[in-house]
Amino acid sequence: MRHPPYKLQFSKNQDHCDRISSLPDDILVTILHKLDTKTAISTSLLSRRWKYLWTLLQSVHFSEVSLPSNYYWLCHGPWQKEYLNANKGNHFIQSLRSFAEIKRGGTTLRKLSLVFSGSAECTDAVNSVIASAVERSVMDIDVAIVGHTKYEFPSWLFTGDTCPSLITLCLNRCKLSVPINFRGFSSLTKLVLVTMHMNLRETQVLLRNCTNLQSLHLIDMSDIRVLQLPKLEELVWHWTPPCGAFKIDTPALRMLDYCGEILPASTFQSLPCLQHVSLQYVYGDHPDCHAQKLRTISTRFPHVKSLHLRFQVPKFVRLGTPAIFSKLRVLTLSINTKPSDDLFWMTMFVVAAPYLVTLQTNVRYLSLESCNGVVWDDSNFEHNSLKEVEMYNFKGRDNEIDFTRLLLRRAPNMRRVAFSQAPLHEAVDRQFMPPDWPRAEEFSPRDNQLVLSKLLDGVSSSVLVSFM
Repeated sequence: MRHPPYKLQFSKNQDHCDRISSLPDDILVTILHKLDTKTAISTSLLSRRWKYLWTLLQSVHFSEVSLPSNYYWLCHGPWQKEYLNANKGNHFIQSLRSFAEIKRGGTTLRKLSLVFSGSAECTDAVNSVIASAVERSVMDIDVAIVGHTKYEFPSWLFTGDTCPSLITLCLNRCKLSVPINFRGFSSLTKLVLVTMHMNLRETQVLLRNCTNLQSLHLIDMSDIRVLQLPKLEELVWHWTPPCGAFKIDTPALRMLDYCGEILPASTFQSLPCLQHVSLQYVYGDHPDCHAQKLRTISTRFPHVKSLHLRFQVPKFVRLGTPAIFSKLRVLTLSINTKPSDDLFWMTMFVVAAPYLVTLQTNVRYLSLESCNGVVWDDSNFEHNSLKEVEMYNFKGRDNEIDFTRLLLRRAPNMRRVAFSQAPLHEAVDRQFMPPDWPRAEEFSPRDNQLVLSKLLDGVSSSVLVSFM
């Protein structure tokens, strides 16, 4: 006997039941965390149930401008004003005021992030939000200015360590004035300063007060000469002034990411714990200097275990083993070179590290008219420690395959070779381009089977080859 299909019956009350609002606060706040802060605040208009839920958010982000992923070009490009005017968000100040009205004693705030043009009309609202965050024991503050206005970060809110909960402070293109008797920020463990409007005295006073600092990022900060931070473990220092006046006194430093001119040998005498180093020397580049640079690096970083070298334009180097890294295990090479150059010269770095286990390469091909490339003829080496090779930005070119074949022949214990079409790091050049700027045509990778056949032709190896 067949039965008629069952029909669900709903009452009118069931049809209009707000099941989402009946969820516990912690679940609703989790949902709000998935939204941008402006949208999360707007949910307060839904009903009485939602009116104050957004005040329980532990991480908030306010942005006056809709930024592209490569927004760094806004700080330098001639299109800045037009872009900011066309991409300003609505209700920015209104959202700031709503947040600032939260009474003291609310939920502890983990992170406050602010991105705005630095205009005078926003300054009072922004400072009110920072003051409210201080009252809520904020742990992480990130402020970035995308305009040319010199917005001054309200350091007076932190005088006398009025916010002992603050452990991370990131300031980008702000003005920061600290008097000679300033006392604050002693709780900071991480400080990031990017293109800040500060003089040498203000910088020295600020760093002197950061007695518990473990991580320091200095990007485009010229007014710095001495770093004396006994607890510092990580230092990122890019675009420094000419060498000769630097001193780094950080005995606990373990990781250094440096971009600038070669630092004097005295700089590294107090770095006994340094193990992870990333270097890019950008000034004073001339022919025959790269081998000498490598000898200098090996002398000044004798305990390094992980090394990332960024060479802008490789040039001619002298023959012979240039250096010895006795403890190096992981080496990353980011190289810019001409499409017509071979890559055999990169074995110079492998020879210099007899106990190297992992080699990563990231080669970018540029049209370099004035460069003669690199000459390196020492291909009769043998390397018994190399186990892995990872090649990023791989285009399937013959020079890439020939370089890998050389390694397979000279490293008998090789176990893995991996190729990735993606670059290891986003190219810095693109950060200065608008999002719709036309890109240069890139090489397409060749068929994987063709790469395999060329790679292993006449080479006896059990290496595992993969395409990431």
